[in-house]
Amino acid sequence: MGEQEGATSIGFEAQAGRRRRALKLLALGLLIPVTACSQGEKNMHKFTVLDVEMFSYIDRVVTDIIFNGTDLGVMNKYGGTSTIAGVRIPFGVQSLHWTLDGPAGTPRNGEVVNMKNTLVITPDQIPTGTQSLGLHLYPDDTVEVTFAEFVPERTARGRKIMEARK
Repeated sequence: MGEQEGATSIGFEAQAGRRRRALKLLALGLLIPVTACSQGEKNMHKFTVLDVEMFSYIDRVVTDIIFNGTDLGVMNKYGGTSTIAGVRIPFGVQSLHWTLDGPAGTPRNGEVVNMKNTLVITPDQIPTGTQSLGLHLYPDDTVEVTFAEFVPERTARGRKIMEARK
């Protein structure tokens, strides 16, 4: 009977070991979704909503500014728009075009301009606390984005252009 008790005791130990391994696997399986959730809300959405302000470094009136289907209004030469609140911005490649305006006979009047460069916005680019996006239009038909907690500021490139016109 002593031999049978020893075999039973080994059987219980083996069963307990399997049970411990099963519990560890179960616990690990439960942690994976928690880890995925901790990646933050940024990765769970396909878009963000920010206030948008545009800055023009172009010596022209710019009209019909359309950013991802949202009309952002018009700008005077070397001007800016007021803040457009609550603009939905999808993550990925952005779309932006505008129409050039000016006195009769000005070259390219009425031309719809699509930005020459490709703008891509991802959740990782947007710092925590960001509430505003700055869109900066340059004379070479390229565009730059900046992010700000409150009000976007002119870019270094934009400040150089503004300084050169004085």
